[in-house]
Amino acid sequence: MKLFITITLIVALLSCGKHSDADIENLPLHAKKLTVKLIDSLGWVSIYVPDRYDTSFEWTDESDCGKPCANEKYRFQPKDLEIFKESGFFWTGKLPVSIDRFTVSHSSYIPFHEGNEAGVIFIHRYSKQSSLIKLPVGLLIDKPTVTFDTIQRINGRLFSVIVAEKYDSSITKYLKEVLAITTIKSNRIIFGYELLRNKNDSITKNFINETLMLIKTIRIEKGL
Repeated sequence: MKLFITITLIVALLSCGKHSDADIENLPLHAKKLTVKLIDSLGWVSIYVPDRYDTSFEWTDESDCGKPCANEKYRFQPKDLEIFKESGFFWTGKLPVSIDRFTVSHSSYIPFHEGNEAGVIFIHRYSKQSSLIKLPVGLLIDKPTVTFDTIQRINGRLFSVIVAEKYDSSITKYLKEVLAITTIKSNRIIFGYELLRNKNDSITKNFINETLMLIKTIRIEKGL
């Protein structure tokens, strides 16, 4: 890996400021605070995530059209789940049996320039129509259904928030995703929680409600 994710627990988060009591008073149990250093001066991101996400890694999702089409991805997940790295190139490997993860992603091509929050509104409209979960063709027959979407301000920054879910009887799995999308220096930054599993247990049932609480703790420092 050409870069490493910087992960720091609450006691060491001096560089990214502190979350207010309002950020954490309604958090799910067993949540912890992490920070991620984005590349090319995009800044630092801090957020609370489930403490079962005890493994992290970073990679470039390559594409045959070069850097403008590639994406930098920073992922957190439980260590007992298979590590899966998407690629824009043709892929024929083994599909993951289960997914439970949080990913921060942005383009590998970073054109810094001034922008305004109107871009988030355009992104919101586009993202609702696009395929949400990026898994290899063949695993899912139908796209998940968007069940909720809004534009909201989180810690002073405008975000597009989209929730999608479904139960796919053809593969007997529950599929859920929550996306929170914003811009830094006019570059789109995607925060995505994804779940794919066949158990309808407490993790599956509470995934969306708990994730919507967690995304309210997103803070971006030194990224305009």
